[in-house]
Amino acid sequence: MLNFHNELYEFYEWNKDDTIYHVKKIYLIKIDSIAYNDILKNQVILDDEFMLNIFNKCEYFDNKKVLTIPYAIIVTDSYRAMAIMMNRNGLIIKYSSLLLDEEEDILEVSDRLGTIKLKYKISAKKESNDLTRKEQKILKFIKKDLMKSYKEKDIKKLKYLYYECFNKENNNIDEIYNCLIKILDDRINEMHYNLYYLIKLSLMHKNV
Repeated sequence: MLNFHNELYEFYEWNKDDTIYHVKKIYLIKIDSIAYNDILKNQVILDDEFMLNIFNKCEYFDNKKVLTIPYAIIVTDSYRAMAIMMNRNGLIIKYSSLLLDEEEDILEVSDRLGTIKLKYKISAKKESNDLTRKEQKILKFIKKDLMKSYKEKDIKKLKYLYYECFNKENNNIDEIYNCLIKILDDRINEMHYNLYYLIKLSLMHKNV
């Protein structure tokens, strides 16, 4: 099973409403750890000839039909494994981890494979992001609600959130908003979780 996203989420971060591909057949290649790490840390474009060789080699079940993902493969360095999806130009656009038992099977098979020299170029370095999927969701939720409250001039709510975060009062809505937004630049901590639950609580009361 594969679960493609713009970032590589471990299988335990998968959500029940994600689109899961039940793969029937997929191309597997063994690469060295340098190439594997390049794929993880950079925006990578694969060689045109390689892209032609893997075209429509990934098949998956959709109800009773078998469909294809035009450009998708599994890569491994015998220590780790992940699936990658490319666009027609060879740019890797999505990633998927594997279920634990499936990854173990891949690693076992990889011991019998030869390492290929993957041809690729690095177009840009990815922005570093060590947040879990849940943490990203929390920060996105907070930012969206703060922007909405500021736009709607919900001064009472913003003053309340500010007081709970900083234990002091402030009547300047611009300053309040800027201070609360600035929190999101910090490494995620207890304040973010408190802010998240306070906003959730305020929305619940609003809907009562």
